Amino acid sequence: MNHKEFITEVQKLSGLDKQACAALLSATEKLLAEEGMEQIPVEFEGLGQFVATKHPEYIEENPETHVVTLYPPRISYRFQSQVEL
Repeated sequence: MNHKEFITEVQKLSGLDKQACAALLSATEKLLAEEGMEQIPVEFEGLGQFVATKHPEYIEENPETHVVTLYPPRISYRFQSQVEL
């Protein structure tokens, strides 16, 4: 499911208009980003929670070309479901 299909499906299920649905999903994305920076889990009651993990920056050298690359720090998210599928 791509982003457009996801918004359309949420719109159908929630009964929200397209703009309200897009605003809701945008706010959810911002919330996940802000809480993720502090590594605070974001829980959706009855569904599960998103847990953020910070990964530090690192340097890697290509052994063939000897080019050194600096990779910036990043945050990854893992979803822990409370619902058994």
